[in-house]
Amino acid sequence: MTSKVSITGFDELKSTVEKYDKDKRIFVLFCGTKNDEGHSWCPDCVAAEKPIEEAVKSSLPSNGVFIECSVGDRSSWKDPNCPFRKDPQVRLTDIPTLIEWGTSKRLVERELLDSETVKILLEED
Repeated sequence: MTSKVSITGFDELKSTVEKYDKDKRIFVLFCGTKNDEGHSWCPDCVAAEKPIEEAVKSSLPSNGVFIECSVGDRSSWKDPNCPFRKDPQVRLTDIPTLIEWGTSKRLVERELLDSETVKILLEED
């Protein structure tokens, strides 16, 4: 399986995470859905793309998997019953958010604008 995956929606996130061996470190970036030109409706997600891409390219561990997960359009995301907000394992409050699955490690919004900060999350074991 490839080390970079793009998915859409909560159900696809759950099924994708289950496919990976337990020895994999799974990093999930949550962001707004992209339009036909490849730009998210979320300006913070757009701003964070480049620093995250740089960090993943240089620092994703050999046993790491990077999943970019679209949380949906703006109205889906803003819905208080959005599964990304309700799920106890995810509990998103803002996007973009980068987590290491199964840990408490998480970077949110402005923290993702610094590729060095993102690298620390990826490199820390």
